[in-house]
Amino acid sequence: MKKKLIPITVFLILWAGISTKVSPLVLPSPLRVFYTSLFLLQNNYNEIFITLGRLGISLILTYLIGIILVLGIVSSKNLKIFIRPVLLFMQSTPIISWILLALIWFNNKYIPIFIICINTIPILVLNIVSGMEGIDKKILEMASIYNISKKDCFFKIQLPSLIRYLLPATEIILGSSFKVIIMAEVISRVSGGIGNGLNIGWLNIETDTILGWTLIIYILSFLISKLILTSLKNRFRRYL
Repeated sequence: MKKKLIPITVFLILWAGISTKVSPLVLPSPLRVFYTSLFLLQNNYNEIFITLGRLGISLILTYLIGIILVLGIVSSKNLKIFIRPVLLFMQSTPIISWILLALIWFNNKYIPIFIICINTIPILVLNIVSGMEGIDKKILEMASIYNISKKDCFFKIQLPSLIRYLLPATEIILGSSFKVIIMAEVISRVSGGIGNGLNIGWLNIETDTILGWTLIIYILSFLISKLILTSLKNRFRRYL
């Protein structure tokens, strides 16, 4: 723990030192940014809830669409041949390209949700499919020979393998989604949300506001990932 605090402390000291040599417009002090973050939390919490709401809707859609695609891939080899290249293309296309296309295709309020879905569905589906493909076929054949029920086969053989792939995929999704949805809010200039707060800070040339929101983004991203992942790991501990 102490080793982790050393680079943070050095960074804050350097930041504080540099901030005394330049205008607050260029780089405000760490203390000023901290107080600005508290002010934003107290007076702009609605912006945070708007972004969290968009994130929640996006993740629900991601897992619903992802599960449907996985079921389709599992049930049809032809569908798998078609979907996999599409998912790989979606995954390899830069986020900024999708945002610019979404600005043409959709109303601004739908852009953040679309961007999260387009970014996370390939991660989810490809990881789950990899988990299913990684299941030893001989074990499944033995389960069939010994007339093990489909329910027992799923919970005792297939599910443990899927969980080992699903949790890392969820970790990646949670780690990137909060930052991506805010980037989409900023570029699409959608009303409400943390991205809107960043835009206001930029338009008013308020560096402390931009850095204040950035600190809030970092803390929220860390807490959301930690909370959900810890809950999932505790729930599926026996499968890990």
